[in-house]
Amino acid sequence: MKLSFSTEIGPIVIEEEDGKIVSLLFSSLSFSDNSSLLNRAKEEIEEYLRGERKTFDLPLNPKGTPFQKRVWEELLTIGYGEKLTYGEIGERIGSKAYRAIGNACGQNPIPILIPCHRVVGKNNLGGFSHSIVLKMKLLKLEEN
Repeated sequence: MKLSFSTEIGPIVIEEEDGKIVSLLFSSLSFSDNSSLLNRAKEEIEEYLRGERKTFDLPLNPKGTPFQKRVWEELLTIGYGEKLTYGEIGERIGSKAYRAIGNACGQNPIPILIPCHRVVGKNNLGGFSHSIVLKMKLLKLEEN
């Protein structure tokens, strides 16, 4: 099931499988499936974007490799308004494969809910698979 909606950062599509969120896309494709989980996810994302929500309370099931899932689990521990480097993520998960950590962040299927935007390079913002402008907007939102 998928639900699309407009936000101030662009159109979003969220997808649910077996009672868990499996993806969040920045896409103008139109879907109108209705479920309590999709409606709750939409509401929580909108609250976050208005600065009213600092954590999410949604069941997630991102699809990926065991290494990617380990990185994504660690991303969930980064608090609102915090930033960690790829190296710090590596230290936390016991890996020096910083490029692989960056790739896992880039392959995150549920951005915002799994806050890959909070991971930055040692000397710069690092990348963001959707757009660096969007990453900057999300980080700025969390500064307030």
